Amino acid sequence: MTVLLGSTVGSAEKWIEPIKKELPDEVLRNDPESFDLNDVDILLLGHKVSGIYQKLPNLQLIIGLQAGVDTILNDPELPFHVPIVRACRPNGDQMITEYVLMNVMFHHRNMPFFLKNQRLHIWKKPNVLEAGERSVGFMGFGLIAKPCGMMVSKAGFQVACWTRNSKQVEGIKNFFGDSGLRPFLKQTDILVNILPLTPDTENLLNLETFGMLPEGAKFINIGRGQHVVDKDLVTALDSGQLDGATLDVYREEPLPKDHPFWDHPKITLMPHTARKTRPKEIIPQVSENIRRFRSGKPLLQIVDRLNKY
Repeated sequence: MTVLLGSTVGSAEKWIEPIKKELPDEVLRNDPESFDLNDVDILLLGHKVSGIYQKLPNLQLIIGLQAGVDTILNDPELPFHVPIVRACRPNGDQMITEYVLMNVMFHHRNMPFFLKNQRLHIWKKPNVLEAGERSVGFMGFGLIAKPCGMMVSKAGFQVACWTRNSKQVEGIKNFFGDSGLRPFLKQTDILVNILPLTPDTENLLNLETFGMLPEGAKFINIGRGQHVVDKDLVTALDSGQLDGATLDVYREEPLPKDHPFWDHPKITLMPHTARKTRPKEIIPQVSENIRRFRSGKPLLQIVDRLNKY
């Protein structure tokens, strides 16, 4: 049987040779037009490829090459019977952890205030708090978010998380389910969104939920742009309900040049740079799942097709 590299993050060459080195006995192809696709039983996808599934009648496993698999799950052509696994490092992603800690500190130490005053030539000192006097709340606490939360906790902040189901993590206060959302937001000074995009989480961050935060809260989004109702975020910032936001993801990327986020004085924009998918870090996980599939062992990081996560 054959493994087909259907789409990648970055150049295909960065994936093909390292995978062949890990799995020398596997047939790996990335040229679907030049061989019999009936032989393909494993498909590797960095992003959705329209029409691919109709050509793969014997497909038995899909391996996503990114932590987020929403583009794969939202493909109407996706065969329901084929399991999907994601490719995440089991101990999280160092780049995202660094990014989250950097931006939590950016807002905690009032950097937007200093940058604004520098431009205006104003010498003024704000009220400064210690880390332990602020609560950082994580929406989502899976493989990517948990190391971020633990690092922020080590920096001295009070850390809480909101999850779909109860999750016990030492030193982290957990709120879960619909009933836990309001009390979670009520005690959160800096909100970090790392949720997966599902029908339940789309548009979750809106005027109502922003209103549950303490006045003057800060917001960091590295989940998906579709989690946020853009106009509601602008309204919350303009009213002072939110004091600042750092955004790394957007509904449309690149962000349109006429979008109001560009010139908003309380928004810091970053062009989806929290994480760079690096094949050398992902390929061991991809290879392990291929080995497990071939030997009939349980797969790692299976996607919940029912809940789209």
